[in-house]
Amino acid sequence: MLPIYIIVTKQQFIFLRRKEDLIFLCAFWVLSMVVTVIYGGTTIDYLIGVFMIFAFIAMIFITYTMTQRTFRVILSLCCIMSVPCFFVACIQKWMGLTWSYGARYSSVFSNPNYYAFFIAIVLLFCIYNIIKSERKSSKIAYAILIPINIVALFMTECRTTFVVVILTCPIMLGFLPKKRWLYIYLGILASALLAGLFFGDSITWLPRMDSIFEDLSKRFSIWSGAIDSIKDAPVFGRGYNTYVRINNLYGSYSADHAHNLILELLMNFGIVGSLVLFTYFFINVNKIIHLHRQNKCHMRYALTVSVIVSVILHGLLDITMLWPQTGLLLMYVVGFSTEYDKKHIFSESRSHNIINPHPIKNRHLADREYQEFIEKQTQACSDVTKDQK
Repeated sequence: MLPIYIIVTKQQFIFLRRKEDLIFLCAFWVLSMVVTVIYGGTTIDYLIGVFMIFAFIAMIFITYTMTQRTFRVILSLCCIMSVPCFFVACIQKWMGLTWSYGARYSSVFSNPNYYAFFIAIVLLFCIYNIIKSERKSSKIAYAILIPINIVALFMTECRTTFVVVILTCPIMLGFLPKKRWLYIYLGILASALLAGLFFGDSITWLPRMDSIFEDLSKRFSIWSGAIDSIKDAPVFGRGYNTYVRINNLYGSYSADHAHNLILELLMNFGIVGSLVLFTYFFINVNKIIHLHRQNKCHMRYALTVSVIVSVILHGLLDITMLWPQTGLLLMYVVGFSTEYDKKHIFSESRSHNIINPHPIKNRHLADREYQEFIEKQTQACSDVTKDQK
């Protein structure tokens, strides 16, 4: 629906204005599709490539149209929607449903690991909203959502996510001006570790610990096959969905992907394709770093760092963000800060439309409003300097 909406509202200029995004994403897509064809991709592989077009359109659109207000609304909506997700998981548990991966509850997600990754990001969103909310009632509401999602995390039985949450939450809390909550968190964590040390095996902190060595042996087999594939095609990879096509070739464990984000990218797209994709994300993240150095959006920078660390840690043992439900969360955070945002988000007037119905006609008006805002700020700084003298 998004491409149709863009065409109907005549907003195709977005993609011309976002030249860096368009160049890198188009280059990546062409490379990935050519390599997929050369290495004999299946119909499913080609469909994945077609789906990537819509994903890239969404990435550019989100990057261009995001505003501070929309950003907060999206984060709040994700936190609120975690409640019905939790109830669905409870119903699944009450019904005693089981799948090929056991009695692990995935709620509305296709896999419990995807649900667990969503929970990990929502917990960071809750912390962010608690910090940014001005009303006490809102702070309490988001605080209540944290234990609810922790219970949901136990229902997914995703071991990796427990470790990720433990490591990423203090990163978020560490950016706060007052370190009280960070010290409280570290104190609780230290107490839990001491309890585990004294009580030993009587306390089970992570689920499915009895099968951890068996699962690790499967991971090693998968990683071995992925590494062998990378050695044979290191420059451009073998295209979309490579592991499904090559696991029999190298005698590795059968799986849907490499269960490691870096290996998956290198195996599918090689060094060249991976560098093109990383460059795109680096450009957007670098803009957030630039704003942070200007003492702007300090907590959004903290959230971005925490989310990226979460993706990297998850990516060591699984691939949970290459999916629409989870990938969009990463797009919202990483693709947020742009030159367009800098003109509109930090202005005094935020009455402009999130999606401008007549963007070309009003573009000069928006630029003039921004220039007037800059002149006001400059004059205010000048007045303050005179008063000090």
